Amino acid sequence: MPSTHTTSESPYPWPTIGNHLLYSFIFYSFLHYNYFLLHFDHNVLRLQRCASQCVAYIRSWSAAASAEASSTDEQGLGIMIFTYRCEPDRTDYHARFHQSGNISDLDKDIECKSMAYLSLIQPGNPYLLGQLGRSYYCRFNHRGNPNDLEHSIQMICRAISLAPAGYRHLRTYFRTLADCHNRRFHLKGDIGDLDKDIAYKMKALQTSMAYEQPDLDLIYEIGRSYRTRFNYLGELTDLEHSIYCVTQTVSFTIMANRDPKSLVEQLNLLGAMHGQRFQRQGDLSDLDRQIECLGRALILLPQDHHDLPSQLNSLASSYDARYVRLRDVADLKKAIEYNVAALPLAEATGHPDQQQILTNLSTLSLSLYKESRDLADLEEGIEYSARAFSVQTSGRPARQGVAMLNNLSELYFARFKHLANKGDLDLSIECAARTIPLVSGYPEKLGKQYHKLGNYFHARWHHLRNEIDYFNAVKSKFFAVSLTPNDHPDYSVLLQSLSQVHLDMLGLSNSGSYKQGLRWALDGFRMSCLSKSGPPFVRLQSALKWARLSQCLSLVECLEAYQVAIDLIPHLVWLGKSVARRYDDINEFRNLASEAASIAIVAGNYELALEWLEQGRSIVMNQILTLQRPFDELHKANPVLAEHLQSTTEALRRTTPRVDNPLSVLFDLPILPIATSEEVFQRQMAKRHAELIGLARQLPGLNHLFQPKKVAELISTARTGPVVVINFYEPRYQCDALIVQPGAAEITHLSLPGFNLEATTKVFSYLESSLIRGRLTERGVSKLPIQGQTAGLENVLAILWKDVAKPILEFLKYKPNPSPENLPHITWCTTGILSSLPLHAAGIYRGSKICVADYAISSYTPTLTTLLSTSMNSAASSILAISQEETAGYSRLPGAAQELAYIREHANTNNSMSYTQLTDDGATTSAVLEMMERHDCIHFACHAHQSLEDPTKSGFFLHDGTLDLLSIMRRSFKNKGLAFLSACQTAQGDRRLPDEAIHLASGMLTAGYPSVIAAMWSVWDKDAPFVANKVYSMLLKDGKMDCRESARALHFAVAELRKEIGDDKLTRWVPFIHMGS
Repeated sequence: MPSTHTTSESPYPWPTIGNHLLYSFIFYSFLHYNYFLLHFDHNVLRLQRCASQCVAYIRSWSAAASAEASSTDEQGLGIMIFTYRCEPDRTDYHARFHQSGNISDLDKDIECKSMAYLSLIQPGNPYLLGQLGRSYYCRFNHRGNPNDLEHSIQMICRAISLAPAGYRHLRTYFRTLADCHNRRFHLKGDIGDLDKDIAYKMKALQTSMAYEQPDLDLIYEIGRSYRTRFNYLGELTDLEHSIYCVTQTVSFTIMANRDPKSLVEQLNLLGAMHGQRFQRQGDLSDLDRQIECLGRALILLPQDHHDLPSQLNSLASSYDARYVRLRDVADLKKAIEYNVAALPLAEATGHPDQQQILTNLSTLSLSLYKESRDLADLEEGIEYSARAFSVQTSGRPARQGVAMLNNLSELYFARFKHLANKGDLDLSIECAARTIPLVSGYPEKLGKQYHKLGNYFHARWHHLRNEIDYFNAVKSKFFAVSLTPNDHPDYSVLLQSLSQVHLDMLGLSNSGSYKQGLRWALDGFRMSCLSKSGPPFVRLQSALKWARLSQCLSLVECLEAYQVAIDLIPHLVWLGKSVARRYDDINEFRNLASEAASIAIVAGNYELALEWLEQGRSIVMNQILTLQRPFDELHKANPVLAEHLQSTTEALRRTTPRVDNPLSVLFDLPILPIATSEEVFQRQMAKRHAELIGLARQLPGLNHLFQPKKVAELISTARTGPVVVINFYEPRYQCDALIVQPGAAEITHLSLPGFNLEATTKVFSYLESSLIRGRLTERGVSKLPIQGQTAGLENVLAILWKDVAKPILEFLKYKPNPSPENLPHITWCTTGILSSLPLHAAGIYRGSKICVADYAISSYTPTLTTLLSTSMNSAASSILAISQEETAGYSRLPGAAQELAYIREHANTNNSMSYTQLTDDGATTSAVLEMMERHDCIHFACHAHQSLEDPTKSGFFLHDGTLDLLSIMRRSFKNKGLAFLSACQTAQGDRRLPDEAIHLASGMLTAGYPSVIAAMWSVWDKDAPFVANKVYSMLLKDGKMDCRESARALHFAVAELRKEIGDDKLTRWVPFIHMGS
């Protein structure tokens, strides 16, 4: 029998037209009349009796009518009777509850819907069940009765199971059911409820996306639920899902220009989750992202907002976390600034975060003390901590109590180390012990607390040698390790700490216990350095401890440990850091390469020694050279990947300029900018660069891409003569030469036992006294000769000859040769203190004179990789000459003009040679850099300086400022020739980092000039033009400029200078050196 259904005007299905039409009309009229009266007297019972009569009527003819008609009739009756003005979602009582908030109206709403449900012939209507379930959930939210929550879940589950496919209320029911399970999880703690919460929200999202735009609020709530589950279970995948969902919400919210208030909440949550992921994985980009999110939220927050102190405090904590990771004092200062800004706001309003802000300030004061070693900072931290304890709170959260006790324990411990007062150490132990029960339900936090307690017991054992303190230290640190997941960043730290306790007890153990303790320590350090999630510096420390301890047990294990240490260098000296910061980090392990190589040499593994010396020296320069390597192989294999890597590499070479942050404009507070865009951008690009290289190495045949050079490539550098690598490791007084000869397949080793610590001490003493007495600190006019100024230098050169140069020349079977044309060529690659010594001039200059220059032409190279990485333009066609005759604060250089005149004369005699000069006010930094791009060769005749505070700021003094080393190293010049640096200190490195070759000459090599003439110290102003004249006369004599002959040309020029002034004027001719090819 055909039926008619609802039209768009009515939300109800009307009964089927059939034989019962007349009776239906009568009863429905009667029903509508009573329904009309309900709006005046609210007599639900009368309407209920009427409905019962209608139902009885339906049952009387239902056997003859179709099931469909019967069901449709009862659905219409059940819904119509109890709805308010034909609104399907609300009864009259439901509407009144939402208007008045009277909970009794909600009770009657549930009663009416229950009656309607029970009055149906076939109780299975999904709509009514769903609405009843939602009403139960609403009442639970107001009364908190768990029974209502259970009824809600039962009703909505039943409604969902009965709903047909595509039912339009399914999304609402899934969402409500998810909320019910979320609330029940918080009531009972059953993780199954949280699983269902996420599952039903995902179903609600899938249902909504089938026919409309994604529900942003729902996506956000899914993210919150994932984060809740992460907090409960610690599964990193949940945190990943959470970050993804909230990131999507933030993006859509910004694009839709929605309410800033909701955006602040979203940004804060996203920032907090990035902070959690940083704590788990240690990825610095998460910390940068957290700071960015919290900073944006702070901008959107009104200045008079009650939560401003909390926002400032959160941002301060993020900066503090980054300070702990990077040890950048600027981050520490920002953290202090934000907390100092937050404190008066919190005190003025009695903000609940006041105590936490004071606690954080005490932590920051402790960090400041560690930087300054000023006891006043420590006392200020203790004062902040005391103020935090004095703040009256209505119930201090356990985590805040832990933070306060932790800070106080660390402050007392720091004061103990400063003043050696045992009472402070006892207080540290007492405070740390009181935190244990407060975190007993949180394994990771409990592990950290046991670690702190173990540190204090360990310190008291050192102080008092009480055996019980040692056992308490071991027990506490063992608990800390066992409670921490092995993929947690702290795992490496905790293992190292436990191993150190075992190591400290070795001297007090019998032989059996000694061996066991040593094995425990070795295994702990090994596991610590191999933990990939650990902080790089901690891992490197552990690798070195493992290596040094294992020397007495197994050279094989020792070499394995040193290999791990060498491989960790790029992780510590990371491309994501500034160049200056990378040099600071190198200072922490500056002798690592020499130390490792010396062990490899003892083991007879000369190839490994050479590879380690390459990887562990001139690290920053090698990184820059790596960024300049071509991508030819990758372009053939995967052009798209090559393009991405090329753009990322270019971004790393030329980081973006710094920009100010608008926070300082929006707030009248002493706040520093969030972060410079350059810093964050550089870290992002470095991470992306590493990811792309990882992808490239997965391609067939490209697993070697951008890997450190292997010995097979390194020995190919001996093209024009032998390359002699001299390794000197001071602590063992071990000096060795590794000699690579042209065409040889193996490395030859020569021990140099005569060059020991005593010899080096004398060398430096003699050399410094000579340079100081000779006033050789800058290029200038002729100095008056001072009696005995060269005596110290003579002694230096004599020691170098006897202990280093002579044994090597004898090993090579070289003989003196008066003809420069027939002299062989040696490239010296020295390490440690030898890097700043004039090995090319080693010799005896009294009596029977003899020196290296009689045997060979010398060049230097910082590393062998440098010789491989630069391509020589053998036939240079253009020269750029720069001079700056006068520089404020420095002596005048009248010889500079003559120097350029000589070069111009030689260039003009060669028709194929283009010559350009920039002098005085025309020689600006920008103009010089631009012209360097256009010319093959460069000649500087000016003052230069060496910055000991920041080596990258060393540079040439030009008209408008300093052309510094960093600016030059950031360039990627192609097919260049000779760089002639006729200025003072252009090849003088930093004595703190001798293996890094931090000087202008190495900077020019890195920038793309394969051949460099420079000076180890100051040159006389009249000597510079003389040498330049002789060099260019030889290089340009055959109508072309062959830069490959630069070393020979300099050798010839210096020989002429020696004839001119005499061999005894050592300080005048010795500083001139050649570097590169």
